[in-house]
Amino acid sequence: MYLYMRKLLASCILAAALAAIPALAQSHDTVSAVQQALKNKGFDPGPVDGKNGPATRAALKKYQEQQHLTADGRLGPKTLDSLGVRTASPAAHFKASGENVKNSYSKGGDTIANGTKNMTTQMKDGHVGAGTVDFGKGIGKGVAKMGVGTAHAAKNAGKGVKAAVTGDSKKTSQ
Repeated sequence: MYLYMRKLLASCILAAALAAIPALAQSHDTVSAVQQALKNKGFDPGPVDGKNGPATRAALKKYQEQQHLTADGRLGPKTLDSLGVRTASPAAHFKASGENVKNSYSKGGDTIANGTKNMTTQMKDGHVGAGTVDFGKGIGKGVAKMGVGTAHAAKNAGKGVKAAVTGDSKKTSQ
């Protein structure tokens, strides 16, 4: 029983330490730079006070959604890089590029499938013209989503190449 309690205590301490790492890594200056960058891009994080509060996290989520990043409101390397606050490593750029393609093609494929499904329903009911329109809309919107993701992927890949060539992957800019 004693050994079990020691392991449990050690696990709790480790979990608390790991949870604290992101908070410690987000200095007052970094959060202030993020808040200013969000304001400059038209997102309202509240006052530029260096505190990562609810308004900052909400603005971050909106920005992340617009940029096709994981919308979690956290100051991860991809978000910091996208805002121009800190440059991510080449590997992070390439990983983000792959995620851009994966996510956009998945969403685009779903949209195309939905258009095809609507077309089938329309044609089954004898509405060939309406079915063709639904199919065309599904294809158009799906390919547009894929195009946006591909553009983001190309941008991230370019950043990765630049960071790899210049060796400027750990520099913080403000």
